[in-house]
Amino acid sequence: MTLDSAELVPVAPELFVPDVGEAVRFYTGQLGFETKIVKPEGEPDRRTAFAVVALGPARVLLAHEALYGEPLAGPRGLGVDIRFMVKDVDAVYGRVRAARLKIVREIGDRDYGLRDFIVADLNGFRLRFAAPLR
Repeated sequence: MTLDSAELVPVAPELFVPDVGEAVRFYTGQLGFETKIVKPEGEPDRRTAFAVVALGPARVLLAHEALYGEPLAGPRGLGVDIRFMVKDVDAVYGRVRAARLKIVREIGDRDYGLRDFIVADLNGFRLRFAAPLR
């Protein structure tokens, strides 16, 4: 089995979700990610077992929860934020607001040198979008 280069980035969170096709549509349609891999190949749907989506050089692996190896129950991703550095955080924020997604932390300039905000994805994972303060 040959791996695609989209799977070989140094760090990529792998999120185990109940519906990979739905997750791909959320990340691409609501957040502007690009689909890199869908397995089995084709349009993502309820049969999709694995996918990779990208935002610039960042990758997120989406795997069906049945592949996790043990039953998953309860909220996903507790205690973890996944940060994406972007060129224009205000543009991403505008897209998220227009889509009426759940914003967990409003956009703002932070004392740690970033302008950022946090949004929850459809499975409850927290995604932080950030850009350096100028």
